[in-house]
Amino acid sequence: MKVRLARHAGFCMGVRRAMELALEQAHHAEGPVYTYGPLIHNPQVLELLKSKGIRALKEIPPAGSVQGGTVIIRAHGVPPQDKARLKQAGFSQIVEGTCPRVIRVQAIIARAAKRGADVVIVGDASHPEVVGLLGHARGRGRVVSRPSEVAELPELADVVVVAQTTQTGENFAAIVQELTHRFGPVEVHETICEATHRRQDEVKSLAREVDGVVVVGGRNSGNTQRLAQVAAESGKPVFAVETEEELPRAELAHLDTVGVTAGASAPNWLIKRVLRELGSIRSEREGDGSYLLRRVFRFFVRSQLLVALGAAGMTCAASILQGLVPHPALVATAFFYIYAMHILNHFLDKEAGQYNDPDRAQFLTKHRRFLIGSGIFSAAASLFLCMLIGPWPLAIVSFISLLGILYSVPVVPLSMRGRLKLASLKDIPGSKTVSAAGAWAVVVAVLPAVGFGIWNFPALILAFVYTAVLVFCRCAVFDVLDVQGDLVVGKETIPIMLGEAVTLRLVYWLLAALALLMILAPLAGPPVLLCLLLLLPIAGLAFMQRVLSRGDMLPGATSEALVDFIFWLAGALALAWWIL
Repeated sequence: MKVRLARHAGFCMGVRRAMELALEQAHHAEGPVYTYGPLIHNPQVLELLKSKGIRALKEIPPAGSVQGGTVIIRAHGVPPQDKARLKQAGFSQIVEGTCPRVIRVQAIIARAAKRGADVVIVGDASHPEVVGLLGHARGRGRVVSRPSEVAELPELADVVVVAQTTQTGENFAAIVQELTHRFGPVEVHETICEATHRRQDEVKSLAREVDGVVVVGGRNSGNTQRLAQVAAESGKPVFAVETEEELPRAELAHLDTVGVTAGASAPNWLIKRVLRELGSIRSEREGDGSYLLRRVFRFFVRSQLLVALGAAGMTCAASILQGLVPHPALVATAFFYIYAMHILNHFLDKEAGQYNDPDRAQFLTKHRRFLIGSGIFSAAASLFLCMLIGPWPLAIVSFISLLGILYSVPVVPLSMRGRLKLASLKDIPGSKTVSAAGAWAVVVAVLPAVGFGIWNFPALILAFVYTAVLVFCRCAVFDVLDVQGDLVVGKETIPIMLGEAVTLRLVYWLLAALALLMILAPLAGPPVLLCLLLLLPIAGLAFMQRVLSRGDMLPGATSEALVDFIFWLAGALALAWWIL
């Protein structure tokens, strides 16, 4: 089955901000952590927060009854008097989790009420956001959900109109027209969130191009319900689900192409699970050959064979860049070592994998025995090959293998963990990306020089930097895609430390600097044509970075394969130059 994911599916800015604040408090706050009411409208996310020790307050405790603790204001916002009562209750910290766009609407209402204007809020009266907005109107607020309700309003003067941020544009425009017809000119603030506009416009376009639409999100989420309504207007079948377990596989099997969108409160990991389930459904229109080829391709990528072959290709490129003949034993060592480390570390870090890549997590569980066995065999094979090459390659690979095994193992003494806020090497902020780049560069670039005993230091440094930067940027791009899952488990990756936008800019500048280095490298000896050919993998990774960061490609096995293809490409280009 072909699956197309809407570009703007999942957490909006406000919901994402609230989740990040909540998870940060769960990992670092002292004392109990609460949210005032449900943080967002998604039961799976609320259950996740509960598992992290974050409890939801159904009502505000009496004044002075609480001894410390943190309470987080939900993304929908609350009336100002509720914040005052929370302070009086005795909470030591109140974290503002209200969406900034909701705060803007609250400010508009507060200013209008202060001057004595009557405020009309277009929205659902029972929705938490609207309840919070009314609290800023000083008793001068009215809620209208349909154009027909305008006739029921009392006589109003100096009317200011705002919208619940998740309203549809059509409904807001119709109500404004009725208000103008009845009260004359009114002051209109079109406060519908841009993300809501984009999602609704996008699902209209998506529905025209697919055979059916799956809408992911909580049943109590207003914006999710409206997405389903907009999709249904296309006449195509619409399937609204909270989790992948609710997908009607038999009905979906009749379709060839399915579009997927998600409400603003649906997390990435939940969307990925739905995508994984849809990808496993065989359409009645799909031939046997295509289905078999898709399964073989998935196995090849998910088993880490693809990235291991990429390491073998990079070893050829690094050797040739240093003026060395690609040695089969060194190429095989890189293949076995990278395969073993990727497989074993995926098992050691499986908690984050449940959120970041549910498809791989399921694959690892299904083929656990084979993968662990082949990983142990590959680690032994890499050491055996190094032993045949010489004592120094064996010592180097043994050392970095030990570091790789210890990466996820708690090695910090219990007495020091609280002070250092880490228990193992993986808890060091940004360590995963840096250690992966370093390990690749050592195996791919340093081992050939050690194995041959030929030290061309300028060329060695060039090969080391070329490999390390490409691997670092590859990992950083995937880390950006995995931010939500890493936040859930408390991992301090580079995008979490620096922010996603800064990380993507860092990747861009690193690739640009590497390209400049390759252009200038012939001045130090490496052949001009070889260096120019090796610019192509840099350009390919820069292109994939842009495609994935913009959401132009569905995350999964195909996008991962295209990113890892740059390592194959580097090896193929270097070998072609060497042979010809």
